[in-house]
Amino acid sequence: MPFTTLAATLPTPLEPVIPALAPVLPALTPAIPALADLQQPPLMGNVDPTKVDEIRRTIYVGNLNSQTTTAEQLLEFFKQVGDVRFVRMAGDETQPTRFAFVEFSDQNSVTRALTFNGVMFGDRPLKINHSNNAIVKPPELTPQAAAKELEEVMKRVREAQSLISEAIEPGMSLYFHTWVNCIFQC
Repeated sequence: MPFTTLAATLPTPLEPVIPALAPVLPALTPAIPALADLQQPPLMGNVDPTKVDEIRRTIYVGNLNSQTTTAEQLLEFFKQVGDVRFVRMAGDETQPTRFAFVEFSDQNSVTRALTFNGVMFGDRPLKINHSNNAIVKPPELTPQAAAKELEEVMKRVREAQSLISEAIEPGMSLYFHTWVNCIFQC
């Protein structure tokens, strides 16, 4: 039962009970493990050792409405838990539900995020678990790779312009191609 539902069904407010528990709490505190000290589940299979920390900072979020849930909404929602580094939507968009992975800056955020398991997100209760894998992220381009990619794009642009020129005025493509090259390289 979600906490919000449980609190709504309690017969009396909790405020009168808290002072009565005050003498007992110091004795219980050492027995309650710190959130950061909770055991992480074991990782399955052959895990790249360089990805272990990343996996430990990532959660799986399931039961998301395919039609209405966006990565931006998840980012905003989980910001209340901690600093979010990356959100990746996954699953088939044509199915009623999808899932996502949310990577935080620190592992303590994962522990806090797990407390939202069962909380309503839109029209569905969230299913939140530890992730078993790191988020596959797009590669970052080095300046050299970016320059090469730009060069390839410009080559395709010139080819397309040449084809357009030839279609508009046959025989003028050589003149047009020379003019385009001069614009980009002069």
